[in-house]
Amino acid sequence: MASALRRACWLAAAAVALAGSVAGCVNMPDNGPMGAISATPQSTAAAGNFIEPFPSAPSAGENPTDIVNGFLVASADYPVNKTIATAYLTSSAVKTWAPTWSVTVFKQPLDTTEVDQDASPGPSDVTHTVVEATGSVQSAFNGSGQFVSTLNKGRSENSWSFRLVKVDGQWRIANPPKFRLLDVSQFQDFYKAQDLYFVNPSITAGAQDQALVPDSVFVPVGTLATDLATNLVNALLPITGSQPGENTWLQGAVTTFPAATKLISVQLAGTTAVVNLSGLNNATPAEREQVSAQLAWTLATPRGAGPPSAIQSVELELNGKPWTPPKSICGVIQIRSPVQTQATYPCYNPYPSQPSGFSFTDHGQVWWRCTAETRAQQGYIGQVFSVFPVTGSESAPSCGDYVPENSTATPPPASPSAGSGTPSLTAISPDGNYVAYYSPDAKKIFVRALSTKADAHPVQGAVGSDVTALSWDNKDNLWIAQNGVVYLAPLNQSASQVNSAPADVTDLSVAPDGVRVAFVVQGASPAQTQVQLAAIITSSAQAQSSPGHIAPAESPTLGAPVQVGPNLGHPDALTWYDADNLIVLTGSTSSEELAEVPVDGQDPSNAQQAPPGAISVTADGDQNALVVGLDNNHLAVSTGLEGPWQTLSVQGENPAYPG
Repeated sequence: MASALRRACWLAAAAVALAGSVAGCVNMPDNGPMGAISATPQSTAAAGNFIEPFPSAPSAGENPTDIVNGFLVASADYPVNKTIATAYLTSSAVKTWAPTWSVTVFKQPLDTTEVDQDASPGPSDVTHTVVEATGSVQSAFNGSGQFVSTLNKGRSENSWSFRLVKVDGQWRIANPPKFRLLDVSQFQDFYKAQDLYFVNPSITAGAQDQALVPDSVFVPVGTLATDLATNLVNALLPITGSQPGENTWLQGAVTTFPAATKLISVQLAGTTAVVNLSGLNNATPAEREQVSAQLAWTLATPRGAGPPSAIQSVELELNGKPWTPPKSICGVIQIRSPVQTQATYPCYNPYPSQPSGFSFTDHGQVWWRCTAETRAQQGYIGQVFSVFPVTGSESAPSCGDYVPENSTATPPPASPSAGSGTPSLTAISPDGNYVAYYSPDAKKIFVRALSTKADAHPVQGAVGSDVTALSWDNKDNLWIAQNGVVYLAPLNQSASQVNSAPADVTDLSVAPDGVRVAFVVQGASPAQTQVQLAAIITSSAQAQSSPGHIAPAESPTLGAPVQVGPNLGHPDALTWYDADNLIVLTGSTSSEELAEVPVDGQDPSNAQQAPPGAISVTADGDQNALVVGLDNNHLAVSTGLEGPWQTLSVQGENPAYPG
């Protein structure tokens, strides 16, 4: 969420410069709800100045390749230059060409070559030809602007065959694609990001924590405000069918509006969007609340975060009648009106962040210390606690006092359970109830409850050797990468292989929402290694028959993976920063970098030199410092990728925030 990630860093940096400690702020990309939707027609005007070829209508006598190139330039910022673009088409093609927001993005400008002409007595008599436009696909977005996998059949083509015919002696295109063909530069100039927000099916309807799941859509600049709002609402409607290659990567993992919901209209009344829906007569009060929360977070802008004309509130109508929310929402009881804002639904915030801490291992122990960013900016970090209880007493992560980063104080060592070996990797569950750790010498993974005196117990199943990653989801399922294979171990159950996972996984991390998982997938060479995302799908999420509840024992599957962070160099380790972004450690041991990687298909950004010897990284939102593990059994912290990095005096390896 862009607005939540922009902070007044200069004050912190100035204070830190005086203190001589960690400086900077985590400055993540603006790929959340970037666009305040304006109530004026100029809502999606392009931001900033950019240079692109100026579109112009076709000239008399242009050859087929020139016609295709001219069309590609004119159609790049559709609908702004729609009239110019359609001048390159036959009259029949003009009637059917409507690319909506669908676009295929190529890594470089397309190459266009005339490849075929019909047999005719002479060149002047040729009336049909084909021009091939070819390039390397980087990403694809469907008609709603949502990221889809370029691996899906139907959207992975690296070319488009333009058929041209002569009309009154001039070449015109007969089969324009139903999606736009842009290179990366054009896409950045002519599209902007806007987030949709879906219901998380793993959260019980009516719970105090209802955090929505974001999914960015990319909107053509120049789209009228009413059209923009209408298309965004349409993207939240139940999916009734889609063409091959048009499925979004999150499809089946998140919950849209209830099944019978249909859009009647979207109207703008000043800075309020009035959304009229049908099909919610039989919806429960909790489901109607969820629908209203999705609309408020998708369409509205927090007051003061956008221009004066930005949409700031939403009014939901059911069959033309205004709907008034219940008095009690998110535990807050007050008189409600039909006009709602994001502030009406604070527990639906997709970007919750609060000061936390990280676990790490050292000298046969699992340790814990807190890293609130405000204290790290002042040169302080939480004191060290043992995650293992001493003499069998109860234990749970705690922050305690903050100490200078160069403090060497540690508590007395605790005795791990007999036979549990020496911990190397560790992960604490998001609810703080369990710790998992991997012991290479015991060749086992152990799980221990933190709120009881019970000993650790080994995870059963074919896991235990060559484990490279551990991560919990928010249902207390433990995800494991072992020797390139992904396993899932539900609490108190045996681990089993996740057959739908990619092969050759060396690192993984489950998103805080529990419905997305990121992987480092090794290629045949380091240059071919990728960062991939997959949706965590449950049967109840797919059916949407019970959107608010998933049985704890339900075994999830994974959707088709998609590559993110195109053009990353040698990704090695990753972590979730927030709901929109990953931080990925890339490069060789002599030139490591940390890069911000949006999960919506955009290029990585803000690549910065990592501390020498960095081999792992962990993060937890804008209220906690970044932590990296170094190859000399030390840890370093910073409040920004830009550094500086402060090496902690207490040794440790493999730091991990909860999750």
